[in-house]
Amino acid sequence: MKRKVEGMVQTTIWLPQQMHQRLKEIGGAGGASEEIRRRLEASFEAEKAPKNPKNMQLLEAIAFVAEKAEWDFGNWSQDPFAFETLKTALDLWLTTQRPKGDPVMKPNPNREPSVSFFAPGTSAENIARFYLSNLAWVKREEGGKR
Repeated sequence: MKRKVEGMVQTTIWLPQQMHQRLKEIGGAGGASEEIRRRLEASFEAEKAPKNPKNMQLLEAIAFVAEKAEWDFGNWSQDPFAFETLKTALDLWLTTQRPKGDPVMKPNPNREPSVSFFAPGTSAENIARFYLSNLAWVKREEGGKR
């Protein structure tokens, strides 16, 4: 007899034996089903990736350099030299992408001007700090899913 789990639907899919075995091993206590659900959810999240090609290039650069630094020196979040290598590479990459002109705050023409949180003259560093604290808040609210 099938057991019912609220909010869930049981399906049947055919998988190659080796893939099923790998999913079971990776899934641990949750097994293959949990690992399949996790990977499907991750694929849906990937669809939410930035639509702006330059944002995608930035994410690719970060991932590429982080992986290379980890291979050569260790995890950037644990090794100071790997961290400095990643930070320097990203600064160099961003410098090549810098738009012409002075960094002057201008309202986004596609956004309602009355919606802005930032007073005229707010520094880019203060806005960056605000964005990062907002990211931390969003992650806490989402339970660390982001």
